[in-house]
Amino acid sequence: MSLLKSFRIIVTSMYFFTFKRVLRILKQPDIRLLFGVAMIFLLMILAFASVLSTYEKDLTFFDGLWTAYITLTTIGYGDVSAVTPQGRWVTVLTSMLGIGCFGILTGVILERAMQRRIKKMKGEGKYSGKGHLIIVNVPSYAETTELMKELDYSPDYKDMPRVLVTAHLPNQDKEIPHSLSQKIDGFIMGLPSALETLERANASQSKACILTSSASEPAMDDTNTLTAGLIEKNWSQVITVMTCSRAETLGNLSTFGIDGGISTTDLQMGLLVQELEDPGIYQVYSELSSNAEGNQIYISHSSVGSWEGYGEEFSFGSLKLAVIQLNFPVEILGIQRKAGEKPMLNPENNLILVSTDQIVYMSRKRMDWMKNSGQVIQHLNKMP
Repeated sequence: MSLLKSFRIIVTSMYFFTFKRVLRILKQPDIRLLFGVAMIFLLMILAFASVLSTYEKDLTFFDGLWTAYITLTTIGYGDVSAVTPQGRWVTVLTSMLGIGCFGILTGVILERAMQRRIKKMKGEGKYSGKGHLIIVNVPSYAETTELMKELDYSPDYKDMPRVLVTAHLPNQDKEIPHSLSQKIDGFIMGLPSALETLERANASQSKACILTSSASEPAMDDTNTLTAGLIEKNWSQVITVMTCSRAETLGNLSTFGIDGGISTTDLQMGLLVQELEDPGIYQVYSELSSNAEGNQIYISHSSVGSWEGYGEEFSFGSLKLAVIQLNFPVEILGIQRKAGEKPMLNPENNLILVSTDQIVYMSRKRMDWMKNSGQVIQHLNKMP
């Protein structure tokens, strides 16, 4: 008995919830308008069918319904036509009403479509997709477009949906340019460091987040750090990396659990001096830093300790030699002992690798070290 009573309560609650939801929908002005047009449309069909079946010879009520429909929709097949004055008058009124109803319907649909487009261009909506990349800030349209171009070349991120989040646009624009909107899947206008804005970007279901900065706005470093820290606190599975216009900001990233960052100032000044010492070094850097073509620098996703067959220690030099003898298309540059630490580039060949070491290498494309680990370990075991 109690089970039946509970079932009745559940059913009643469902009906009540559905009724409230319908009422809430009907309160919308556009929905009320469409509902009114539909009711007028239905009443005119019934009235038209009644008049025709009453005054026109050999016409049934169902013939009247059919004629009313093709008249209201302005199709007008002509298979049935009114010959009495009453039938002709109701045909005239019905056809005029049909034109008006469909004009209203078209206007409502177009207005809704325009509102959705304006809402999207102004970043007022929400993003409901999953597995996307969030890009925070638009320092300039040129820099953001260049970032999109590099992402297009990335094997890991070229097909990932992109959601742009920013508190303001360059030149005080109120809408995102069409050229940039074509390169993204969602646009959110709002303060990135606000939880509400991140929720609108569906950050909990995102895969990664890039936070860009501008040298002309040093305070953006603090906002980015706060934003990335907020993401790491609430959704630690999201990979967060950011650019810093101030070098000292880099030292604070690990405090907030941020996965990675670069200092644009240090990079620029260091390259400038290197170019002074060795003109042409920038071209080398351009190839290594761009995903467009040529070689790039990678860090292995797997550590040495996770490789198949790993059990005995081996040196950095023996690993380099094994890779050369196996004719792998990579150049080993160094190792990274722990995430966030400065990598050890070109260490001594007799340096013994530990299980947590990850390989820093140069290659035309990312190498699957786990897939090739058995072959590498087997070759190392054969070496004297």
